[in-house]
Amino acid sequence: MISLMLCRTPDPSGLVFSDNNRLVFLLDLNASLLTENTFSSNPQWSKIKVLNIEAHGGKSLGTRVFKGLSDIFHLGYHDRHMIDIDNNAFYGLDNLEELNFSHNIRLNMSNFLKSISSTHLMRLKALTISHMYSYYSTDAIDANDDFFRSIAGHYNKRNVTYLNISDVRFGDFDTKAFMQSGLCDSVKTLVLRRVTIKNMIRFNNVTDHKCSLKVFDISDSKLPFDWRHFRIDKVVLSYSCWFKHHFLNLEELYMNGLGKYIITPTSIDFDKNYLCSCLNGIRKFSLENNLLKLLNYTEGNQGAMEWISLSENILEFISPKFLSQSTNVQYLDLSSNNLYKMQEYYEDRFEILITNNTKLKVLKLNKNNLARIPFNMFLTNSELEELDLSQNKISSLNFSIGQLTHLKVFNLSHNAITSIDAQTRDTMEKLASDTNSHKLLIDLSNMPFICSCDDDHIETIQWIYQNLDTFIASPREDYICTFQGERLYIFQNALEKTKSYCQVQNVKRNLAISLPIVCVFLLICVVLFFKIRRFGRMHRARKNLRSQIRLGEFPKKFVAFLSFSSEEAELVVNKILPILNSELQQKTETSHVLVCSGDSYFRPGYALGEEIIRCIEDSAVIILAVSKHFCQKEWCRKEVQETYDQNKPIILLFLKRVEPCEMGKVLQKLFNRYAHASWIPDSNGGHIEPDWSILCDALLDLSIEH
Repeated sequence: MISLMLCRTPDPSGLVFSDNNRLVFLLDLNASLLTENTFSSNPQWSKIKVLNIEAHGGKSLGTRVFKGLSDIFHLGYHDRHMIDIDNNAFYGLDNLEELNFSHNIRLNMSNFLKSISSTHLMRLKALTISHMYSYYSTDAIDANDDFFRSIAGHYNKRNVTYLNISDVRFGDFDTKAFMQSGLCDSVKTLVLRRVTIKNMIRFNNVTDHKCSLKVFDISDSKLPFDWRHFRIDKVVLSYSCWFKHHFLNLEELYMNGLGKYIITPTSIDFDKNYLCSCLNGIRKFSLENNLLKLLNYTEGNQGAMEWISLSENILEFISPKFLSQSTNVQYLDLSSNNLYKMQEYYEDRFEILITNNTKLKVLKLNKNNLARIPFNMFLTNSELEELDLSQNKISSLNFSIGQLTHLKVFNLSHNAITSIDAQTRDTMEKLASDTNSHKLLIDLSNMPFICSCDDDHIETIQWIYQNLDTFIASPREDYICTFQGERLYIFQNALEKTKSYCQVQNVKRNLAISLPIVCVFLLICVVLFFKIRRFGRMHRARKNLRSQIRLGEFPKKFVAFLSFSSEEAELVVNKILPILNSELQQKTETSHVLVCSGDSYFRPGYALGEEIIRCIEDSAVIILAVSKHFCQKEWCRKEVQETYDQNKPIILLFLKRVEPCEMGKVLQKLFNRYAHASWIPDSNGGHIEPDWSILCDALLDLSIEH
């Protein structure tokens, strides 16, 4: 088994290796101690395949310092203090295929080019010289004929397939020199990330140069352009067409960050001509971090495209037609944009954005501030293996996912979901059980879950807890719920504490429901008891009253005193009084006169006031036959006042309609406080309401109570 050796030493000459050491990382190496014998004196170095060196302390890399590394495949050398390098520094590296000379920020580029322009490193396939000579930021390097021929080999051509010259400041960049150096025929991957090019010399004659370049990355670079009229759409359209024009075999184009220096966001209109001529044959296309706001589309064909990244822009709208033509796309990154605006204002188009991308395997929609996902958005994307909706504002999982049977990663973390309904939980469980060929991981971490007695809340917490070892992903400490203002870890004591609290709450709730019912029931029983008791007492009192009246033992001479004005004497004396007396006699089974009237029982020769008082005192209940004349008569008002003063029960019998304002204060108070009876004229001479029986019962009951 091949093993890795990591060693921190200033001088590696005395190191001892095990038999299976093939990978060595040297840290803190003192470059001034490197000599021709450092590696050649120990035969064990000849077996090393990969060597990576972090050096310091030397301003120059001497001659033949790597001699003895005869079988090395990959060499990395990084020294921030190195300025010069000997022309024969790479002597003896006959089998080296990968050279990483990155982060040598003080190393003069021309000196390095002289060291590799010799006949050494003839099997070199991959060269990385990023950040070289970048410490002197004011000095620019010309990528000219000598530059590219030194890399390609002046006389004996190297087969360099990977070239990384990132983080370098260029003056002239001569594309003709690149093509004529021979690199055009060998380099398949060219990385020029974060470079600055003052002047790009374009080569227009491409009839004899069919470059083999397949991958071109010029992300985060400053290209020569009129910055006064800078528009990222012009840069993208212009340069991508030019790159494709020269590099006919180009399959991957990365143009990230070219527009991050502009101030005003822009839009890109992809027309048919551009898509057919500039992106035709491109499989991977990346326009990340370019301040793109809108991506419009007319028509075209980009069926070869399999990988698209538009992340870290400010996209508010993407024409569904653009993606609908990319029927073979398998990877789509739309993260870190503002697609919530498209979802809010153009939801019908947002829902069909990826309808035609039936081969899609990876979709990233994270960091878009999305509040909801349309129900049918993923209906045709059954091949999806990774779906990232994290770091949005989704509060409910009310969209269809049951068809995503190939799903391996479903990231919903950092959203606004407080609970997951039973139907969605069942769907997730079914997805996990249906994906027999792989394991499904669902990330529900960093959500504002609530631990409460609500069914959805407690069932969600319990469901997450139960499925941790099956398909719930992410570290346990990232699953937290809020309980009574306190944050609890779901995989610690959240469930236990919530259930205990809910049991207490259930007892309190049951008591809160049952106690009032019991109390109401007891109150009803008490009321019924007293009502029955009162009814019994009343029944006995009525029976006793009738017996007293019949036997002449009633403490009062009369049951009622009937007071009326002289203007209503005929009605009262001829109709009301006889019937009332008769009805009372029938109820009490007696022949005694039970109703007193002033005209019949006032004693002649006595003062009228004394007689009124006497008759009122001799009666249990007073009946006032009220009319307008009654309210106007002085003696009638005196009878009312005397009755009121003696605290006698009073029944108002209205013979005619009387307005409240026409009554005296006492009558008005009685009218507002107690129910009254009325005499209603009819074709039979009139009748009383309520009827005589009810009126007589009221007289007898009032007699008992008072």
